[in-house]
Amino acid sequence: MPATILFILKALEGRGAERMVTTLASAYVKMGHSVHILCLEHTQDMSLDAGIHYHVVPYDKVFSPQNMAPSSTQSADYRTIAQRVDNYILSQIGTPDLILANIYKINWIMAYSQLPNIVNVLHTALSKQFEHQLSDKPLQAISHLRMVYGAHPCSCVSEGARKDLKSLLGDITKTATIYNPCDVAWIQSKASQKPHIEQFGLADKQYIIHVASFDTMKGHRDLLQAYAKTERKLPLVLVGKGKLEAEIKALALELDISDDVKFLGFQTNPYSIIASAALMVLTSKFEGFGYVIVEAQALGVPMISTDCPFGPRELLPVKNLIPVGNIEGLAILIDQAVDDLTNYIVPLNQQLLPNHIAQQYLEFGVALNSSVKND
Repeated sequence: MPATILFILKALEGRGAERMVTTLASAYVKMGHSVHILCLEHTQDMSLDAGIHYHVVPYDKVFSPQNMAPSSTQSADYRTIAQRVDNYILSQIGTPDLILANIYKINWIMAYSQLPNIVNVLHTALSKQFEHQLSDKPLQAISHLRMVYGAHPCSCVSEGARKDLKSLLGDITKTATIYNPCDVAWIQSKASQKPHIEQFGLADKQYIIHVASFDTMKGHRDLLQAYAKTERKLPLVLVGKGKLEAEIKALALELDISDDVKFLGFQTNPYSIIASAALMVLTSKFEGFGYVIVEAQALGVPMISTDCPFGPRELLPVKNLIPVGNIEGLAILIDQAVDDLTNYIVPLNQQLLPNHIAQQYLEFGVALNSSVKND
């Protein structure tokens, strides 16, 4: 029997959480369900498949940055927004069988919702996301996060993130680990499109690639320091933009490796560049899941990674991992992988295909509904 499924987001911006939502939404349409996406902003960087109903319920007041005081006027604003969202859903959609609330601000707003069947989707580990708040005002931060994430059941994109939630906040709600879906067909179709690597002076299977925004958590500094210690048989290609880009370019000069490191900037379609790489490297300090790992797997590209919290160890075998901060070890692993590339190819787990992940969310929702009816 077809179900009514609703995803709630701040906006359809082109990031990991939003990509997860559009991928799952498409899967549910193919499965014959009634699918809705509701946003609180008109920004739409991503296209939607036909059959997905798109709604915008704009809020009047702008989100303020990471204000975590539940007694503030922001809480009153969010309570008002939740009521407005509830009223809109009931009048325009009905009562959905499953509501997947994505991103912290939406989780906070929907903590005040009176609708049933809400599941908060956590895309990263709370202890890392709120590290500064937990350090500055731990009691206030914990109290607030318990209010937000204790209001509804929570699904986490890795088992590490789920354990982090329970360790930080206690056993406050029902939880599940449901990985991000990997739309192999979409990724492979994007990989066959431009940009062609020749325009960057690159040759097929003749470079190492790292794709990430230039942010401290992505570990560019460790990567360059390790790369400088390798035999440098292949150039290192960095795809992304961010606040630390100039600093990392300066480090490449300082390490005397700038001739072997190429900065390609942000690419709207990085998949053709990934597909043509000899090796992909992830050097993050932490991840919620590690989307680039499954993207590399979908394209058959050898992959190595830091063994960071919380996703890589659930997606890669031990031989493909190196502890965070082990510069010497990372250098050795890069050389080993370059010399024996096929040994570092890891097939994609077929359970990550969108229809499997979509079914897991439905089963989690059904189990929650039945437990509520039995209580």
